[in-house]
Amino acid sequence: MLWLALACGGAPAPAETPVVPPAPAAPATPAGPEVVHLVTSDQVTLEADWYDAPGNRGVVLLHMIPPQNDRTTWPRSFIDGLVSDGAGVLVLDRRGAGKSGGVAKDAYEGPSGALDMDAAARFLVEKGHGALAIIGASNGSTTALDYTIAAMGKGLPIPTDIVFLSAGPYTENNNPVGEIPLIHTLFVYPEPEAEWNEAQKGRSPAWTLRRYTGDEHGTQLFGKHADVEQEIREFLRD
Repeated sequence: MLWLALACGGAPAPAETPVVPPAPAAPATPAGPEVVHLVTSDQVTLEADWYDAPGNRGVVLLHMIPPQNDRTTWPRSFIDGLVSDGAGVLVLDRRGAGKSGGVAKDAYEGPSGALDMDAAARFLVEKGHGALAIIGASNGSTTALDYTIAAMGKGLPIPTDIVFLSAGPYTENNNPVGEIPLIHTLFVYPEPEAEWNEAQKGRSPAWTLRRYTGDEHGTQLFGKHADVEQEIREFLRD
């Protein structure tokens, strides 16, 4: 009885308050890009998405042939992965594509395409991301190659790394690929494009080749092969 329990000095034990574990923190959402505008030395205004990061590495993404393609063809998951690795990433609309000025054909025939990359490299240096890597898809590889050769004679930032996604004969529209034997370069391509790419095998110990099944071209490789993103990121970390 209650009166007996009280008389004996006892009291009903208070009910324990259940411990509710804290809710897990929601994963951080990567910040969206800053839209920036670059002016080339021949006075073409280019638009780009800029993703800043704390590291010294700067990566420029050069999309497939303009005007059919523009900077939106790069998967956001790939960009976010590069940023999470500490790289500042500049995703450029090449001349004649997207919201950039200029003539599309000039992006891959003649010397003007290298000027797009020149403006991008200068932007990265100004932002403190001078350790330059270039990833060129399809004939974005043309601009990557042309800029690298031009930079060697101009005192511009020379890329430490280049990734060619579906390079081919068009890569050499203006310059031979053999001019960059010392640049750490990854050739990524599908089976139907093996002939030109595998002709590069053994030309330089700094070059690595990676063939994929299927016939997806350039940035289309991302949608088909889940490991392409990781393979490129690992290459850039080496």
